[in-house]
Amino acid sequence: MISIPVSFLLAALFGGLALATLAWRSLPGQARGMFAGVFCLMAVEASLVGMRFAYGHFEFLAVQRILPVWIAPVIYLAFISLTVTVERARRLIVWNLGAAAIVTIVLYLPVPVTGYVDGVIGISYAVYSLALARIWINGQDVFAEAPTNMGGLLHKLLLFSILVMVATLLIDALVAYLFAQERQEDAALAISGASLFFLVIAVGAAIGFLGTRFGRSRNTGKEFAASEARQAELVEAARTVLIDQEFFRDPSLTLTRLARRVGVPDRELSRAVNAVEGVNVSQFVNLVRLAEAERLLVTTDEPVGRIQERAGFLTRSNFYREFQKAYGEAPGAYRKNAQSSL
Repeated sequence: MISIPVSFLLAALFGGLALATLAWRSLPGQARGMFAGVFCLMAVEASLVGMRFAYGHFEFLAVQRILPVWIAPVIYLAFISLTVTVERARRLIVWNLGAAAIVTIVLYLPVPVTGYVDGVIGISYAVYSLALARIWINGQDVFAEAPTNMGGLLHKLLLFSILVMVATLLIDALVAYLFAQERQEDAALAISGASLFFLVIAVGAAIGFLGTRFGRSRNTGKEFAASEARQAELVEAARTVLIDQEFFRDPSLTLTRLARRVGVPDRELSRAVNAVEGVNVSQFVNLVRLAEAERLLVTTDEPVGRIQERAGFLTRSNFYREFQKAYGEAPGAYRKNAQSSL
């Protein structure tokens, strides 16, 4: 039967994508872990489907049925973690994985309703599909925590994920209906077709993703060689706007607003900052903020909390983490050492 080899091939492909994702160092750690987690869960799910229909091992059926309840929120967390601060992402991870644990328990409640389990899973997929759609409609600039030159790629991957989740929801509904009608052979055939379908689109997505990354790397090098001076001018213009107009003090500053103030398209400013400074726009802005915080620490006696606000950092924990990463000391210790050496 075609479903068996395809299921295991699909599992192997997802396992390979999990490893490739872990090596994608330009992604923040939390998002990278979530994306790898999604592929690992999908690999396990595909393997269990193969075990069930290849060898008749139904002892793993309980695990197979609850995995979708975890796959949907982890997909959501992978993308949402690129749109919010690290602290906010951690809270969302706790809340959503906690909700997945509760739903897992709900699946085992003795509810005497036909299709109860499939209904709960379907609701989960529908809710998270809508949540992902809300992220997608905000455009590629919503990925504030990701390198800005990846915004377009992530936006396309998000749309692809939404379509796959909707397709999964429809296929699961069809399979559940066929099982309810005791049409096991038709259900197995539907699973075979679904496995082949997902294998084809997974291979196509992987090829397209790798091709996009390669093409972008190659094109970026050519653009840098052709317009190095122009990019340097844009970076200095952005720095001037941030400092002279004190634009960096706004904690809700976005790439779009900064690019509009500089007078260039988002993508052009993003490419310039990446090429000249080697960081994304969010990191570039943070460097300006940290320089201002360092100046205030050395030249004033203002409280650290007030300096954090004046420098444009939204939270104290984020300010302390970024400052220590850049200067090797907490703000208070840095001030004490700097002022004592004057």
